[in-house]
Amino acid sequence: MRRRRRILGAITAIATLATIGMTGQAPTAESASGCRTPSSDFDADGAPDVAVGIPGRSGKPGAVQVRLSNKGKPHTTTIAGPHGFGTALTSLSSYEAPGDEALCSQLVVGSPEESTRTDLRRSGVVYTYYWSSSAKRFALRNLFEQPGESGARFGAALATEQRGAGQVTSRPGTLYVGSPGRDIDGIPDTGQVTSFWIDADEDPDVHDTHITWLGEPVTDAPESRAALGSSLAAAGGQIAMGMPGFPTRGRAGAGAVLVDIVGTDPDRPGPLLLSQDTDGVPGTAEKGDRFGAAVHLVPGSTPGTTTLLVGSPGEDVGSAVDAGAVTIARISSATADLSGKARTVNQNSAGMAGTSERGDQFGAAVSSMRSGSRTLFLVGAPGEDVGKKRDAGMVQTIGTGKGWTQNSKGVPGHAETGDRMGASLGGSVATGATRSLIGVPGENKNTGGVLIGLPIDRYRPTFVVGKSAGARYGFSVGP
Repeated sequence: MRRRRRILGAITAIATLATIGMTGQAPTAESASGCRTPSSDFDADGAPDVAVGIPGRSGKPGAVQVRLSNKGKPHTTTIAGPHGFGTALTSLSSYEAPGDEALCSQLVVGSPEESTRTDLRRSGVVYTYYWSSSAKRFALRNLFEQPGESGARFGAALATEQRGAGQVTSRPGTLYVGSPGRDIDGIPDTGQVTSFWIDADEDPDVHDTHITWLGEPVTDAPESRAALGSSLAAAGGQIAMGMPGFPTRGRAGAGAVLVDIVGTDPDRPGPLLLSQDTDGVPGTAEKGDRFGAAVHLVPGSTPGTTTLLVGSPGEDVGSAVDAGAVTIARISSATADLSGKARTVNQNSAGMAGTSERGDQFGAAVSSMRSGSRTLFLVGAPGEDVGKKRDAGMVQTIGTGKGWTQNSKGVPGHAETGDRMGASLGGSVATGATRSLIGVPGENKNTGGVLIGLPIDRYRPTFVVGKSAGARYGFSVGP
């Protein structure tokens, strides 16, 4: 049995080390050498697959449903787990050499509500799985835990760099895990992000190298309820970490995002703290903005830059409380700084659909997709009212003037009170995604549903509805 114990380090609101435990068995190769399909293609048939988180509610068990394309003969399989299992999802590729083919596309599941012991409530666990084509099921590969702490919620957010089709990258994969409830020095909910270096090596050595730090100009001490690791995104050699509770300029819940350049070069630039008080970022940090509640990184067309999307669902627009906004910033890996000025959009901005209204929560989720030669940025507004249907939800593409509800032409289903369409979004330009994944976790009184695709470029969307009342099918979608 080969066990994985490699660790790069931990990021907290003040520098600290984390000791991680994990167990699991390595898979055997089941296909030809090399990774020729995207990291989101679990069954390696050349088409991306869809994973849906079903974390349950009120103590009910959680699950993840995976919809495999299976060479044109769709196959659906479900992995069961405890309450909260499926809160976060991603895919991981850690192929290094022939024999590692089953590592090309691994499913990663966050279970932050899980208790590792009876006295460690909601400490959290993360699982990785690979698809066994011979057994026709997902097999557990690794299980990750942190040193025990009740309420840490390890696994509340996950991120890895996604791989597109034909990109054979022979290197270990890095998995980032958020623990927004982690306490530091007795200060509650400071938050922490831990990175794991996942490879096929049998070496059990533990690596305890810091990959970043927080000090000036952020803080010399932990910040209560900063909730670092509430959201995560990785692309283009960068990692973005949301801390929507961070008290920018002393304003509780104003929020901030930490962006770090991934690597081991000691001369690489230090991390960037981004907030609405950062030079070049529009707006003003205000109490309850929750800047960083959602983050998404889009790799640039040229190496060394990314586009960062930051959701602020608590942003007030005029008198519209919690209408929401999204900030779009280009980040340079060479300087770990803004490349030009950022811009902020809301539903009142030019090129946007709808109108900023109280409680829209525009920016609660952000993602990207390809449409022909264009890159589209998607934004969820799960609190959008559709007619008299409160919180029915809406999804928009930035700058196109297009938005969709479940009452829009070509979109399956019907807008209903509490559907919260757009509460979660999946898909990424990094994998070459040409369709979006849209969570509708409140569908049919929290049974939940997922919309696969939007009526863009003649794509015909499909709508999948869960089967268990209160299970919140579509709470997370991915990769």
